[in-house]
Amino acid sequence: MRPALSAAGLGLSRARLRAVGSTLFYMWQSAIVSFANCLLISPTWRGAALRAGRVRTAGPTLIYRGIVVQGQGRLAVGSDSFINSGCYFDTVADIEIGARVYIADHVRVITSSHEIGQSAQRAGLLYGKSVKIGDGSWIGSGTLIMPGVEIGSGCVIGARSLVTKDCAADSVYVGSPAVRVRGLS
Repeated sequence: MRPALSAAGLGLSRARLRAVGSTLFYMWQSAIVSFANCLLISPTWRGAALRAGRVRTAGPTLIYRGIVVQGQGRLAVGSDSFINSGCYFDTVADIEIGARVYIADHVRVITSSHEIGQSAQRAGLLYGKSVKIGDGSWIGSGTLIMPGVEIGSGCVIGARSLVTKDCAADSVYVGSPAVRVRGLS
């Protein structure tokens, strides 16, 4: 009987083996996202093409070309949502997008950051915090959503806003950093 391969048998430490596995995952995910961005894939079928890259859609969803999904977390998109071209989803932690959410072009949703390290290297340990966007929200063009933010249902986030804190439901937020300017009924 042939012995099973192990990290020690390959001369690799467990940490190195994890790094190799992580690199292979990112290469696989990059290939899936590249395929899904192909001109031949329609926006209605793009969500299905992205399933192998840890993207889940709950029903009919339009996802336009040029999106990037990067990380080992999951991107979950609710039914009847729309994601325009050029969006970036950093999935070090999970991202949950509700139903009937419209995300304009070039929106960036970030789930990762670093602890502040010593002066020799200020970017310390990587960590992730999930992001949630509630049902019926509308995210304007060029918006940047930072780690750990929860955007309530029915929110409108103005174009080029920087969202650093949670946003209350049925409200309009604009600016850098985004501030509540009014409620919606």
